[in-house]
This record gives sequence, structure tokens and C-alpha cells, in this order.
Amino acid sequence: MPERRALVLASRFPYPALSGGKLTLLNFGAALKGYRLTLLSLCSTRAEMDMEVDDDIFDEVHRIFLPKAQSYLNAARALFGRRPLQLAYYESKQFRQKLEQLLPENDVVIAHLIRCGQYLEGKNADHARFLLMSDAISLAYSRMMDQAGAPKLWRFIYRLEKDRLFDYERNCIRDFDQVWLHSELDRRFLNVPSGAVRIVPVGVDLQEFPYVPKRSGNVIAFIGNMSFSLNLDAARYFAREIFPMLRDRFQMKLRIIGACPAGVKREFLSHRGIEVTGAVVRIADAVDNVFCGVCPIRGGAGIQNKILNYFALGIPCVSSEVGAAAIEAEAGKDLLVYRTTAEAMDLIAQLFQSEPLRQEIAEHGRAVAERKYNWIQIQQFLGQQVEGIMNERDGSRPESVTSDAGPATGTCHVR
Repeated sequence: MPERRALVLASRFPYPALSGGKLTLLNFGAALKGYRLTLLSLCSTRAEMDMEVDDDIFDEVHRIFLPKAQSYLNAARALFGRRPLQLAYYESKQFRQKLEQLLPENDVVIAHLIRCGQYLEGKNADHARFLLMSDAISLAYSRMMDQAGAPKLWRFIYRLEKDRLFDYERNCIRDFDQVWLHSELDRRFLNVPSGAVRIVPVGVDLQEFPYVPKRSGNVIAFIGNMSFSLNLDAARYFAREIFPMLRDRFQMKLRIIGACPAGVKREFLSHRGIEVTGAVVRIADAVDNVFCGVCPIRGGAGIQNKILNYFALGIPCVSSEVGAAAIEAEAGKDLLVYRTTAEAMDLIAQLFQSEPLRQEIAEHGRAVAERKYNWIQIQQFLGQQVEGIMNERDGSRPESVTSDAGPATGTCHVR
């Protein structure tokens, strides 16, 4: 049987993998064992265009330069239309031309996010097409458009985009053999039939994030890429509204772990008691003296990778209701969930003052990561989904997808 080939489309170059979205894309690529993988990616900087890549996932890597200035111009031109700015921002004639060249050489095409899914609109069906939609962006925007403290420009964009995105996200699934969302919450928000999508959660590498029992110290961790607007909003809100009382009463510190633009780093360092690591090689090496991790997200959608990181590392997590909404975990047992800033302060203080509570929450959280969010088993499920579609297209009997990686209902249930 000839070797099958798969083409992966990315709107952002996934190296270095410093964000949850990039890690997810690479893990989905690693699930296609036995395929010859080609990456076609947009790049916004010359450094990305010249970066060495050697991780044994992709056999070929093709890059198209799309400078941010051009993306801004694309979005400005789309302001008065109906097409989402998300799509216009990542529009590239050169990317389309390269895609046309590569399509005939591949049996499978996986588009990461609707930004790349747009490039497959109306294409012929000579190959299997998958859309890793991940989250309902329209849900995130709906949550953020009225949030106090959000920058006015972003609130304008959220209001402008939410209906455009909602319509597009609901309707684009017809262009694909299969669409993958990370949570049932996102599917219900989009109100699409359960048979139209597969629920495939993001996972966590349990070796990269080793469990350490009985964590103690006086540091609160916030894991997140500060180039992402919803992370930045959450960190700013926590730093201004929740952290000061904890710092003053208990001498706690806040450590922001993840890539951080220079100006944003200076902003946070101007607050007493806040540390900013910037990008780190390994998150597990940056959590010394951490007794608690926070997820104060106010406008996200889908599963928050930071919560999975805390679970795996054995760091008790305190999350907003929005941050915890999509994860399959029990509030009060696997993590602590707050509704108000006062409740957030109280829960963090309880963890700080009680080692037994910290240990109990940490143990339950790690168990959830092992049982439901282990990348190895999620990758197995993904591989089965792709093979099932390929077998259907070949006219042969589809393989069962009722193994331990998930049932035939189309939802990945890692046990």
C-alpha cells in the first residue's frame, strides 16, 4: 500500500511551541503516525522564516511570509463587510497558490483553526478534509465584549466580530469530512448537531509536567502567553483586583510564567510582588515555591491549558467560572472555582493556610489529568478518527473507534 500523505495548514508558525495552540497543533500532527506529513504555515517575522526545525513530526515544511502590516491592512479592508476579521487578517495570495500546488500530492488535509479552514472553502473532495476548529471564538468574544477593564479597541472588535464569527463557525463545518472541537460547551454554544463534530480535548504531557506532591511556598502562579489578549486581560484583572490584598495580608507573590512582550513585562513588574519569567524552556522548572495556580480568565472558550498544567504538576488550581466551564472536573474536589473577587481571595487564602487541602486538591487534579487529558490516549483517538474517514472514502469497512480512547459517539473519553 502506498504511503499516505497529510498536509497540515497553520496560520501561525508552530515553533517554538510557546503557546497552548501551537502545542496542540504539534500533538495533533504527532497523532498521524504512518503518514508523511507536510506543514504549510504562515509566518509573521523573518526569524520564523529562517528558524531551524528538527522535531521528527514534519517531513516537509513550507513557509509563507505574511507581515503584520499586511495583516492589519487586510483587516481594515474587511471592517465594513460581513467576513470575519479573523479570516481577513490571515489572508494571503501566496499561501493560496502554494496550497494549490501541494493539494494534489496529499490524501489528507488538516486545517488548524478557521483562519486556515477558509482556504479549503469550495475545494474539491479528492482528499479528506479535517478542521481543528478548537474553540468557538464567537463564545469568547461574546463573554468579553462587556467586561469592565477590557481595552476599548478590543471591546469594539469583540462586538463587531461575534455575530460574523458565530455565523461562519456554524456554517463552515459543511466543507469538511470532520470538525474537531475541544469541548461540548463550545458545540452547544454553536448549536450544531453532535454528529457534525467530534469532541477531542486538548491534553497534557504527563512526563513534561511531572507531579510533585506537597507543594508549599508563598507564590501564586499564572501560566499563560501574554501575547494572547484574553490571557493578558485575565492577568491584569487578577493583578489589580485580587492579588493586592493577598500580597499585603499574607506576603504572597505572583509569578507570571510564559512569553511576554517587553512593554507588558514592564507593566507587571511595576506592581509590587509580581515576577515575570518570560518564555521558559520548561514550565516545570519555573514553579518553585508555588502553592497555587490561578486561571482568572474572563472571556475564554474551550479548555484552558493552564488548568491542565496545574493538574499535572500537582499545583492546586483556583479558577473563575468561565475558566473552568469547559473542563471535565468537579468544583470543590478537583479544583476550586470562584464567582467573585472576594471568593477568589478567600479560596487562595484557604489553600495557603492548609497543607491538607492543598494536597487533596492536587491529588484529585492529577487524577483528572491522567484519566481524561493524557495526550498519548487522545492521539490514539485522533488517529482512529482519521483512519475511519479514510476507510470510508476507500470504500472499505470503517475501523471501530470504541477502544479505550473513545466511543463511537464522537467524543474522546480517555479513561
